[in-house]
Amino acid sequence: EHISKQSIQKYVETMVSMIWESNKYIDDMAPWVLRKTDPDRMATVIYVLMEVLRYAAILYQPLIPDSANKILDQLTVPPNERSFHHLDDKYAVKPGNPISKPIGVFPRLESPVNSVVVD
Repeated sequence: EHISKQSIQKYVETMVSMIWESNKYIDDMAPWVLRKTDPDRMATVIYVLMEVLRYAAILYQPLIPDSANKILDQLTVPPNERSFHHLDDKYAVKPGNPISKPIGVFPRLESPVNSVVVD
C-alpha cells in the first residue's frame, strides 16, 4: 500500500519493522538449540525464515534491487517469480529445495535497545 502511494518513508518503516520482528523470531525460536532437541521444529522455523526472506527480498526490490536479488538468488527464487504478484503461497520456497550457500548481504546490526542518544 505505501509503495503504491509513493510513501517511501512509511514503506521503509514497515519493512524495517518486519525485519526486526524476524530477528526476534530467530532469537525466540533458537533454531541452533532446536537442532539438538527438536529437529522437525527446527526445520519448520528455518522454512518460515526462508519464506520471510523471500517476501522481504521481493518487497525490498524497489529500494535496494541488487541486494534484494542477491537474497533471492541464494533462495533459488526464479527470476520470473520476483514481482509483488508472486507474494503468494503458491510461489513459496519448496520444502527440501536446495539453496545456495548463504553469503552475507548486509552487515549484522544490533538492536538499539540500550543505546544512549546524545544531543
